[in-house]
Amino acid sequence: MYRVIKIGEKDVEMVANAATPYRFKQIFRKDYFRYTVSEDRDGAEDMDVMARMAYVMAMQAAKADMAKLNEDTFLEWMEQFGMMDVIGAVADIMDMINGNSAEMSTPKAEAAQ
Repeated sequence: MYRVIKIGEKDVEMVANAATPYRFKQIFRKDYFRYTVSEDRDGAEDMDVMARMAYVMAMQAAKADMAKLNEDTFLEWMEQFGMMDVIGAVADIMDMINGNSAEMSTPKAEAAQ
């Protein structure tokens, strides 16, 4: 699923698909699936995971070389946003992860026309 999500003042292209949680693990060495079933989560951890998922989805949309992405490239990407910007976009990020925004998404090929 392709979608543009506003994070702060920036429009960020994102792609979510079946590979997204595996890319998350490839980049961050953390299991997104295990996180989603954990009962020991807290709000701060939720925000961190949503920011990291946003990064993965943005890099998928940019067709970045996933093998070159890591904690440092994530932090560099985050530096373009204000401290509260990602928190403001969490609902849209979660909708995209959960596939709840299909009616709002536009395939990238159509968006380019």
